Amino acid sequence: MGNRRSDVGQAPSFARSRKVNGNNHRVRWYKADLHIHTVLSPCAELSMGPKDIVQKALTCELDMIAITDHNSAQNIAGVMQAARDTNLTVIPGMEVYSREEAHMICLFETVEHAAHFQDVIYEHLPKGKNDPDWFGNQYVVDGDENIVEECPKLLAMPTNLHVHEIVSFVIDLGGIVYPAHIDRRSNSMLSALGFIPSNYPLDALEIALPLESALQRHDFLKSSPFSLIRSSDAHMIEQLGSKVTWFYLQAPTVAELKKAMKRQDGRRTSLANG
Repeated sequence: MGNRRSDVGQAPSFARSRKVNGNNHRVRWYKADLHIHTVLSPCAELSMGPKDIVQKALTCELDMIAITDHNSAQNIAGVMQAARDTNLTVIPGMEVYSREEAHMICLFETVEHAAHFQDVIYEHLPKGKNDPDWFGNQYVVDGDENIVEECPKLLAMPTNLHVHEIVSFVIDLGGIVYPAHIDRRSNSMLSALGFIPSNYPLDALEIALPLESALQRHDFLKSSPFSLIRSSDAHMIEQLGSKVTWFYLQAPTVAELKKAMKRQDGRRTSLANG
């Protein structure tokens, strides 16, 4: 769309195909970046158009990406369209801004589920229209990067939904939900709540720091029951693929990702060099 690094994960040394529980379908390691913004997010650069996102993902040898714009799912279809003739899997997602000012990553199996969730989120955004001069433009684009419209919603603002309500909505839709960049000093569950509620059925925790740095800063992570994952939170094209997680899956689906995050049926995750 025009112009508006950190450690890149390498394949785990033990990455190899094998059968799980006698199943004839083989599992393998998938390289994924599950936190990517497009030009729909007002804080993202114009470089984050569908074609550039897909090309950068392929250059980084990613198998899976998730599109997680702020409080909206309107550009997922465009990125899927741009990726249709490639081997790249695009997971429908959203980064929801909770009432407590925590960011939550929400992933869905289908565009329809993401669109239904978007309807819920739009009902809980502040009333009023986005001011592009203040917050930034919010472009809805197709797979060829033609501007379809500008989203008028206040996507940069928090919803009036509590974290537990967001979690409940996503679970009801069969999705994956976990807090974003918990080790950041703002817009994280730790900065908003001061702790990770043990009674929330979260699928994982996303960390922004390298694993060892996160463990040193937050000792509780060493005994956390949650899988730790990293993703780029890319707002500019150079960031995409800079932080990744490896998932041992039978197929690149949300159901398999959930199994890996929960360490079920031999599925698992790895932050090897990621």
